[in-house]
Amino acid sequence: ATVIHRLHPFSKMAAGMGLSALALCLHSPAALAVLLGFVFTVLAAARIRPTLRQLLSLLAFFTVFSAVNFVINHDPAHAATYTLRFAVFLTAMPMLSLTTDPQQLTRALAATPLPAGISMALLLVWRFFPLLAADVRQMRQAARLRDRGDISPARRLYRGVLVPLAFSVIEYADRVTLALELRGFSPDVDRTCANRPRIGQADVMFSLLALTASCAAAWLQWGVGA
Repeated sequence: ATVIHRLHPFSKMAAGMGLSALALCLHSPAALAVLLGFVFTVLAAARIRPTLRQLLSLLAFFTVFSAVNFVINHDPAHAATYTLRFAVFLTAMPMLSLTTDPQQLTRALAATPLPAGISMALLLVWRFFPLLAADVRQMRQAARLRDRGDISPARRLYRGVLVPLAFSVIEYADRVTLALELRGFSPDVDRTCANRPRIGQADVMFSLLALTASCAAAWLQWGVGA
């Protein structure tokens, strides 16, 4: 695991939320590019490298997104602003989701004064989406293997993905309920943790770097023309 993986989950969560909130206030492409560059640097330091197919898909998506904005507003700067802002939204929070184990997040939430029921609900939601994405990939692969040319794409999506996905969600909820019941989970009982994560020097340095990138973006937005 890299140093990014070992950071406190709340440090990465605060950085992602802070960068996303700041991106809403910025309308300078250069300032937004600074935030996006910081996020890409963090993801690169965490050794998160998308495949060539994923890169091409993202490039095509943002190209179309920027072209649509340009057609609507006839302003290249406006189109670049909205494209970069959307890119920051899509990449800021994955700093937490792609570099944090569920056990690490569990220990971090256990150290907070949140009720146990709310903490457990957050963890279940946190784990639900990756499992849901894996199920969707398997269903799409199975649908392609059993593909019939006489079925319309909408019907293929409904019968091959949506219907099995609904049963998968119900099964997941049943398994989680039984697992909590068998383990004697009670939201009224205080949870204990043997190794709770703590804020360290790496978290302080990461927060300072995120703050530096935010200040640089703010200066490009409001300080250069002042």
